[in-house]
Amino acid sequence: MNHSHVIERNQSLLSGCEPQVVWRHFGELAARPRPSGEEEAVRTYIVGWAEDHGLKCYRDDIGNLIVKVPGRGRGVDAETVIIQGHLDMVTEKNSDSEHCFETDPIALRLDGDRLLASGTTLGADNGVGVAIALAAGEGLFADHPPLELLFTIDEETGMSGARELDGRYLSGKRLINLDAEEEGILYVGCAGGADSVVTGALAREPARAGELTVEIRVRGLKGGHSGLDIQRNRGNAIRLLSRALLRLERDGVAWRLVELQGGSKRNAIPREATARLRVRGEMAARVPGLLTGYLGELKRLHADSEGDWSLEFEVDASDQSETVDADTSRRLISLLYTAPNGVLTMSSAIPGLVESSCNLGVVTMGASSVEVILCSRSSNDAALELIPDQIAALSHAFGFVARKQASYPGWQPDMSSTMLDISREVFEQLHDQPPEVTAIHAGLECGLLKKILPDCDVISFGPDINHAHSPDEEVSVPSVGVVVGQVEALLLALCTR
Repeated sequence: MNHSHVIERNQSLLSGCEPQVVWRHFGELAARPRPSGEEEAVRTYIVGWAEDHGLKCYRDDIGNLIVKVPGRGRGVDAETVIIQGHLDMVTEKNSDSEHCFETDPIALRLDGDRLLASGTTLGADNGVGVAIALAAGEGLFADHPPLELLFTIDEETGMSGARELDGRYLSGKRLINLDAEEEGILYVGCAGGADSVVTGALAREPARAGELTVEIRVRGLKGGHSGLDIQRNRGNAIRLLSRALLRLERDGVAWRLVELQGGSKRNAIPREATARLRVRGEMAARVPGLLTGYLGELKRLHADSEGDWSLEFEVDASDQSETVDADTSRRLISLLYTAPNGVLTMSSAIPGLVESSCNLGVVTMGASSVEVILCSRSSNDAALELIPDQIAALSHAFGFVARKQASYPGWQPDMSSTMLDISREVFEQLHDQPPEVTAIHAGLECGLLKKILPDCDVISFGPDINHAHSPDEEVSVPSVGVVVGQVEALLLALCTR
């Protein structure tokens, strides 16, 4: 990849997008690698930007940045406001993409008024929020209170930045989180989450004479955010593949696993999965016809939510790889098929809101062990304990071990919030209609930030971002402009409230 060419093309592409200062910063973020835990390049950019504008910038021990911005206009003497976003992005790409997230800039493209990437995630989650915060700090708005721009790390893989934030750097008692993904909604709560990691030892045995290696692949699913898109009935590639393998066994095709891989992020719905099997030669001939029949059945499960995905088949007669024994192979696939996945319960308090869900996110098989990662979410604290316990019990029953890790609290709605009242008034003045006020079935950092800054009054909103956590991620350019106007009006109101 010619990095300079991509960056120049991105800059040219964004030069017609407004507000220009926001998109200039977004282009700078897209030019720098920022996988979770590898945010140093964007940190360096922000530190340099702060120095160029004479702003104080602090880095806490975990690696978060806090930039102090003096108030302007009518907000010089107002109460400090924190604007918060996260620096990292989900790194998903299509199987035919050669993009390296650790070194390559994101190649942007415009489709009408939608901004996308070329075969990879875009990084609008949360690059747009960070870019708006930087633009505010650069003087985009004539009137605003003193600002503390808080840029956290590692939101997408464990929220360690928010979890370990040093609150001594922050004095603000009002916080605007810009990590939401649907314009017109004010978020006042979010789900908590917990990851479960299932592991097991694998004993290998030699290939047997008369067997062939068969590879079966699930390809072309939409994937998406395991919280925001979980209610859309998207196909989970790992679950669909496990269903196909169990059907083969039921239809008389005995097999043993050579390899199984699926998904890449615990918080992204798996779009692809692959299994390599050893099958007796006379049985292998039946597999293509059986898979064709299964595909029709499996597509009916997601007829309203998926496009033309495929169940592919290939035979390798020369491969003599060792296999996992038949019993372990069957137990593993049975676990993947029966583990909690998708929407589990709906909220009784907020119509249409998912209360609890689980995403069967990643399966990785090595030579001697297998690892499965599941991401549970719930706005019900009791359920957030129950789901990992259920996974642990099920794993034990199938001969595997599960441990819970990387849990984080939800953000409980406060309908008496002053920030909510002011944000609602501002929205109605801008749009002549009230906003939707709700919670989100995703892991915003607000719950963790409220633990560290308990007196902070928090609101969250953002522009239209579709298909986050997938290579189809897109952001509406006009929607970003609308949200910039919303931030400007809210900051103006906070100058005197």
